[in-house]
Amino acid sequence: MKNPEILLLPIMMFSDYFLTVIGAIQKEKKYDEHFKTQHYELNPIWQEQISQKKWFNPRHIVLTVLVSAVLACLIEFGNMPASFVQGVLGCLFVIFGMIIGRHLSNIMVFRYLVKKPNDISGQVTMAHSFLLSISTYQYLVGVIPVVIIAFFTPTPYVIGGLVGAILILAVHAIWIQKHKSQMETSNKADASDGK
Repeated sequence: MKNPEILLLPIMMFSDYFLTVIGAIQKEKKYDEHFKTQHYELNPIWQEQISQKKWFNPRHIVLTVLVSAVLACLIEFGNMPASFVQGVLGCLFVIFGMIIGRHLSNIMVFRYLVKKPNDISGQVTMAHSFLLSISTYQYLVGVIPVVIIAFFTPTPYVIGGLVGAILILAVHAIWIQKHKSQMETSNKADASDGK
């Protein structure tokens, strides 16, 4: 196998999903008493499954296996230049590395509040649009160092990582726009019902 590191992709994809379920469970133990949110999962595709804390998600399993297999075949048997392959791997590993890091950070915060419940009081209700914005801003912690590294060490892997970091911000912008459109549609429906 020319690029055995591609085998990390399904591990990272499954880790993303399972850590999301763990986070959703941990959030309910104490964090939910103080921070009220519409959704824990930000990706609209998985919100229902995560809110139900489904460990087994056939759609995610099929997607993970399919994406991993297609990429593995393209990388192993395609005639792609090595620099392109390194860019793709850099992109994917930075994306999932940042996502998994955020999951671990959330879980650690949730566990801290369970162990030290007196360190917080009061209650805050956050709109989903605000939660999406916070998530976007927090990803800058990873994006800025990747930009700096790419500037000084512009290897294909690092440039791919930069593309991955930018993609995370772009996806968040899409989710924010989609949520904004849904809210506008909902507000128009409510206004017409009130007539």
